[in-house]
Amino acid sequence: MLTPIIIKKPDTDQLNAAPPLEARKPTIGFVGTFDVANYGDCLFPIVYAQMIEDELGACDFSYYSPFAQAAPIHDYGPIKPLPDTLRSVAFQEDVLILCGGETLDLGHSSGTFNFPASKLSANARLWFAPTVAASRGEIVFYVHSVGMPPADAAPRPDIEKALLSATKVSVRDEVTARRLGNSFPVEVDPVFALSTMKSIEMWEEEARQWLPDHYSKASYLSAHISAPYLETADLRAWCDQIAGISRQFDLPVMLVPVCHFMNDRMTLGAARDILISLGIDEQRVALAPEGSANVIATAALIGQSVGLVTSSLHASVTAASFGLPFASFTGRGKAVGKHRQTLLAAGIDYGIATSISDLSSTFVHASKEDTLAARDEAIARARRGFQPLLRALRNPTPRVMPMADETIAAVLVADREKTKDWRFEAKRLILRILGRSRLAGRLLAARRRNRILSGLQRA
Repeated sequence: MLTPIIIKKPDTDQLNAAPPLEARKPTIGFVGTFDVANYGDCLFPIVYAQMIEDELGACDFSYYSPFAQAAPIHDYGPIKPLPDTLRSVAFQEDVLILCGGETLDLGHSSGTFNFPASKLSANARLWFAPTVAASRGEIVFYVHSVGMPPADAAPRPDIEKALLSATKVSVRDEVTARRLGNSFPVEVDPVFALSTMKSIEMWEEEARQWLPDHYSKASYLSAHISAPYLETADLRAWCDQIAGISRQFDLPVMLVPVCHFMNDRMTLGAARDILISLGIDEQRVALAPEGSANVIATAALIGQSVGLVTSSLHASVTAASFGLPFASFTGRGKAVGKHRQTLLAAGIDYGIATSISDLSSTFVHASKEDTLAARDEAIARARRGFQPLLRALRNPTPRVMPMADETIAAVLVADREKTKDWRFEAKRLILRILGRSRLAGRLLAARRRNRILSGLQRA
């Protein structure tokens, strides 16, 4: 049974005391999973901040994440905690922007964000808590170009009804729009405009810092795979595909970690050993140095290559932004999902591989596409999709859109309802306890490493 929630009324005296927003630049808080060492998640606020400042001039930005800490792949400065209950909902900024990712969801997990079921889940903290504040007129809250996992699931009228109380909402693909009753428009992921954030010379200089001396611009294949996309013998099969592309196009390989929280460096280190065993000269297969984990360095290494093979959505988006051919492995049989739908919204209808054995042929096909024209169209769509947000930011006006009690209750039930799978609940509890121990963290990392190595030996 749910504990009754007391929703506080807005402090009208405090609101009236502040200078009108049109007389000053708004303070803007970005909301997202910037505490997870994942390339795309940590790239969003960098792209948003630059695109906003290019139009509005210097702004005062702050950052909110579930764990209230910065991932090691980018230093944003202080990260503020998101509310863990509705009673604690309070924000100091004029505007909050939920930027990117698959965050329109509810319910607790046993994965990256493992919180007690008595508290709001990570996803509820990301979108629902700010929506409640916006519904009371306390803050302007924009949900921009956000997705919903998984793409083939049922409609979510509970989330749709709650989001109607946010100031402005857009989603990044047609599948998410349909699941939310087509109540919100599709606006293309702004990361498609990434390549325009710096000059060509600046991107080249950034990449040059991390490339081996015998590698140069547009003369190597960038490649990446994350362990969760692989089954036991798949790493060897993946390496067969990379070796085939390397030989067919006479390209050395740069292995680029992207999803660091998934231990990409460990997986790609094992992949390098396999590639050498397959006859690729060790001077022609490099693992990006640890210092290049910074998201800008990662973007440069991908953007200055001749093409990309990956399992990462935003590595694929980066390749598209730089006009490069790519082959993006979506996981076995996932023809409809975040990779394909996000790319389609930007006008890109190539580069998707639903099996590892298709990677080489997918890359060859992509290399025959007019990737420069596709780049220009994707950037244009991303910039058009950003204009409504920029217009709103020029005059951000809070509005009171009260959320019905039954809507709040439906969201909380969906967020806190426990699964009937006792194994899942036991795993959540054990991982939450282990997560407090550094020793346990090292043991879990060693376990993951042994799984990779055992798969390598069997291959």
